[in-house]
Amino acid sequence: MIKKSTLLVVVSLLLSGLAYSQNNAIANSINKQNILINNAKNKRTISSAKDIIPFWNGWAVGFNFGLTQFDGDVRQYDHYPAYQKSSNFFELGSAFSLSLVKQINTFYSLSAELTSGRFSGLRRMEAYLDYSIHDPFQNYEGNGDKFTTTFNEADFILNIEITKAMAYFFKPKKSGNLSFETKLGVGYNTFNSLRKNLLTDTYIYGFGYNDEGVNSSETNYGTVKKDLFSSPSQTVYIYGLKAKYKLSVRMNLILDYTVRLSELDVWDASIMSTQNRKDKFSFLSIGLVYKIGNHDHAKEWESPIDGLKDDFSDLLVDIEGFTDDADNDGVSDAFDKSPNTPLGVAVDGSGNALDVDMDNIPDYRDADPFSNRDAQVNSNGKELDDDKDGVPNSIDLESKTPIGTMVNQFGINMGNANYVNSGGLIYFPSVYFNSGSAIVGNSNENRIATMALLLKNNPDVHLNVIGHTDNVGTPKFNKKLGLKRAKSVIDYLVLNYNVSHVRLNATTKGEGEPLSSVKEFNSDLENDIKENTISEINRRVDFEIVY
Repeated sequence: MIKKSTLLVVVSLLLSGLAYSQNNAIANSINKQNILINNAKNKRTISSAKDIIPFWNGWAVGFNFGLTQFDGDVRQYDHYPAYQKSSNFFELGSAFSLSLVKQINTFYSLSAELTSGRFSGLRRMEAYLDYSIHDPFQNYEGNGDKFTTTFNEADFILNIEITKAMAYFFKPKKSGNLSFETKLGVGYNTFNSLRKNLLTDTYIYGFGYNDEGVNSSETNYGTVKKDLFSSPSQTVYIYGLKAKYKLSVRMNLILDYTVRLSELDVWDASIMSTQNRKDKFSFLSIGLVYKIGNHDHAKEWESPIDGLKDDFSDLLVDIEGFTDDADNDGVSDAFDKSPNTPLGVAVDGSGNALDVDMDNIPDYRDADPFSNRDAQVNSNGKELDDDKDGVPNSIDLESKTPIGTMVNQFGINMGNANYVNSGGLIYFPSVYFNSGSAIVGNSNENRIATMALLLKNNPDVHLNVIGHTDNVGTPKFNKKLGLKRAKSVIDYLVLNYNVSHVRLNATTKGEGEPLSSVKEFNSDLENDIKENTISEINRRVDFEIVY
């Protein structure tokens, strides 16, 4: 509940900030496109800032009085208070609160509250079956117990006007004089708790008292409270619901139900492991709120929908500039930084063609969209490889190895190393494919040429040619597609470079060993396009030395 309450506060503040930022962005775009405002005399700023009430206005003070009900280890029933007739002890307590409220805008207000009072609880003997009683001084007599806690608390609370907020989701209707608020907050609580035996009224344990110990015939512990600054304290978390009834332009009648959740399990002077891990108590109160200073009473019942209608009718803007999209890339010309991208090219939110490897060659004309960061590329986006060993210059530690030399992944000459026992260190370039295709494209010419040179200069090497796919389609289909891709690469090497078919063995892994775990999507959203581009690395053929 604490996490949910905190999350609701954060989301509310973020939504307010988002609305303010979006309105500023629209205003800047209007200036950029030189769109004229037809009704300049009556122009109004479309911004939630206009609803913010000045600091010196919108203040109110309140007083509430009501009943408290504890919920924790020492409680007899879950849903209603208990009463012990023999000792005339009732679980309900009482408290009062003073509040100072500042209205922020139509929907939000902040309040500081001071609350003081007491709450109580009892638990009879039969309710303690199978539980270990908290009894440090061995004072518990076995017939049940009771406690009383007095407290003082300072709170900081955010109030949200839900009656007006609901008008965003339902047809607004004037609610008359009745409205509702939710409240979320945090507080600082100091307390003194005293626990006694239920039937004999003798001392068991306490927090916030100077005298404590083992009962004897001449002792009466739990009578001397610690002062306010020496009493135990803790942070509490607050949530609740408030109903307001308008009595006059300045006076509201309040019905308030608030729950205060403790960080600890000590309010009942009993630290136990029952169904209640932390203590809490509820405060049901009635009171009055009086508005002081200046208030804009006319705005107090304004519907948010009516306010939007007024803004829209007062501000007539030619919006054609926001709908024009000359290159049909889904980004309007008002925001498009590249308004002439070719038809069908994937772009980012600013209208720039996607460039996954950031080599300044957009993906739609990049023959190698996965080149290393900051690598030198040619006009087609391919990384430079001066010694033609398949390892690009950006990671090649031996940039002048003889053509056709067997190298590792860093471009280092493997010499006469045992290929089979080399631990996979020998580097072979991968061959990439379009989605669903087994055709060897032109972008793979240099990679396959590198493999042909390696095979010609190392005639004793035999390779497994392994086909891979992405996760689109069924596993059975992808197994077949991976094998087709492997055979296509073998046929290309045999037909174009006279490599012996006997030295190459086609196999497939299908979608079984992806390099990228990004899942494919079929929608047209910009993020999906980017993710599909990343998963292209799974549509490949790899090479593996057999012997």
